Amino acid sequence: WGVKVERVEIKDVRLPQSMQRSMAAEAEASREARAKVIAAEGEQKASRQLKEAADVIAESPI
Repeated sequence: WGVKVERVEIKDVRLPQSMQRSMAAEAEASREARAKVIAAEGEQKASRQLKEAADVIAESPI
């Protein structure tokens, strides 16, 4: 004669403002970190291309 619960659904979750701010700050920090990595990779690629151009110029007789 007991009750058997087969499923429970959560319809709404309300986080405290402090938790929302904390999660937003963490997400922003993650986005900034990814942006810095992408920028660094771009700088590295540009640097390699400049070196290759300098090597070509150095090998060309004037």
